[in-house]
Amino acid sequence: MAPYGNSNAGLNQFTGYLLRRAFVKAAGAARECIPETAHVREVAVMVILRERGAISQRSLADVTHVNPTLVVKLVDELEHKGWVARDRNPDDRRSYALRLTELGLSELADLESDLDRGEAEFTAPLTETERVRLKELLSVLLADDEALGVAELAERTGYLVTHAHRLLREWAEVELAGLDLHPRDFGVLATLSADEPCSQTQLAVRLGVTPAAVLMFLDELETKGLLTRLRRADDRRVHDISLTDEGGRRLKAARRAAAGLQSRAVARLGDAGDAELRALLAKLLEPLDAPPAQEQTAERQVAAPQTAAPQGAEQH
Repeated sequence: MAPYGNSNAGLNQFTGYLLRRAFVKAAGAARECIPETAHVREVAVMVILRERGAISQRSLADVTHVNPTLVVKLVDELEHKGWVARDRNPDDRRSYALRLTELGLSELADLESDLDRGEAEFTAPLTETERVRLKELLSVLLADDEALGVAELAERTGYLVTHAHRLLREWAEVELAGLDLHPRDFGVLATLSADEPCSQTQLAVRLGVTPAAVLMFLDELETKGLLTRLRRADDRRVHDISLTDEGGRRLKAARRAAAGLQSRAVARLGDAGDAELRALLAKLLEPLDAPPAQEQTAERQVAAPQTAAPQGAEQH
């Protein structure tokens, strides 16, 4: 098995991979700082309404890049809380105009303070100069994207990372569709290729997701014949996960597609700009790249002989 961190070495050349990891970190920092009764996406909607005034649900979907059906559910929840109101559009009685209520305006002030703390935690590894430069580069990558039209949100690094990740994910979905792969599948297969054979726990740590989430990914990839899971002879609770020959071939093709996607990012940023963005994202993620205690524990458990395990217990 490769030493910790080496499994990411090949993927760190891809801006989209670093943006995905940065997005996960940003989302986690935001969730930790706002009340459980609110969601980061709700804050974004409220900021948009405060900045732009009354707008339709269709316009809100366009700005946020959220599926219109999900926007309806999101607005339903905000209306239930009394933070947003729906008014009939006087120019089109078939549609509604959304507006922020006085209660919503008051709640938004508190939620923005909470998000400020999350933003500070998210960007803590960077200097102030580096934070400014990161936002500049992300804005260049997002050139002409509707998300940049919300001035207040476009000043937040987490918001820019979220939409840059969304943009490159959309590019990847198109390129990988012909290979019957989701963008996340590329990360799973590439990480597994560097570390195989490894357990579900180890793979989850390297990908920065929960073991339950990685189990879902593995189930899908195994169904497609791209990997195998075999119980270890010396520890029946642990599965060794490895790529199949078809998995290796599919990964090779996905790497070619990823190289093409990287070229699109470079076309927007330039070689130097893309390299600088990847360096800043890597620095942002440095605290995550130290071997966490859960990984060290998992590796010790794999290496140590197992004796009195409870019957039926299993570590994938």
